[in-house]
Amino acid sequence: MIRHPNKALTIERFEQGDIDPARFDHEAHVYVGWLYVTEFGSDEAVARFDTALRRFVKKIGAEPKYNAMITWLYLLLIAERVRRNEDWPAFRSRNSDLIDGRPRREAA
Repeated sequence: MIRHPNKALTIERFEQGDIDPARFDHEAHVYVGWLYVTEFGSDEAVARFDTALRRFVKKIGAEPKYNAMITWLYLLLIAERVRRNEDWPAFRSRNSDLIDGRPRREAA
């Protein structure tokens, strides 16, 4: 299983809501989104990640922070940029705009 430097971030733990909200920063969101896309493909990733994120923000009382359009945009951008057999460090390096919170649309 591919892991982030914070080994607690896995799809399973995210879906269970078993992650520390204080450590679930923007990069962690992108990382977990990347895990979903590489595991399930874009359509299933969007549905599963969105469902788990909604459940998580409700659990921690952060519903006002949830935005479906931003969630879906990031997942679709991640799906568009994923390369076969690329690990997280390589993806992160190539896509710093996603990590910095200023996504750009790549030329087709």
